[in-house]
Amino acid sequence: MNPPTDRRRLRFIVDAMLGNLVSWLRILGYDTLYWSGEDSELLETAKKTGRVILTMDRKLASTALRNNVKTYLIPENQTSQTLAELSKRFGLSLEFDPLQTRCPNCNHLLVKIMSEPRDEWICPNCGKHYWIGGHWRNIVRVLEEAKAKIAEA
Repeated sequence: MNPPTDRRRLRFIVDAMLGNLVSWLRILGYDTLYWSGEDSELLETAKKTGRVILTMDRKLASTALRNNVKTYLIPENQTSQTLAELSKRFGLSLEFDPLQTRCPNCNHLLVKIMSEPRDEWICPNCGKHYWIGGHWRNIVRVLEEAKAKIAEA
């Protein structure tokens, strides 16, 4: 397994087939673009910005590889399995870092603010507020499942 990579340097571009993965990567602190446009533009953007393409589209992955664009063909859209595979392949950290998390909506780094009775994060770009609520149990569960899959390998 690769050691965790500096998350500020590892950047992704995810095609529309994997929209749910975008939020997970952003929560974990990875600069991740969601792409629903033309494949040719996705390839050009990935190449110009040094982003890794994540896709389930075999044709897109093949074209990207022929054009020397880093890509990873994801075999199935199962969140914990995909996160485990990305962690093994790219050294992706599966630990939530409250100081490096990104807005699931717009990809901007969140700012942690202390407020009573809970910690909150605000996006300085889109203004959304986030906090650890009832949904956090699901986030922890999925991340623990991904870690368990890595340990099994």
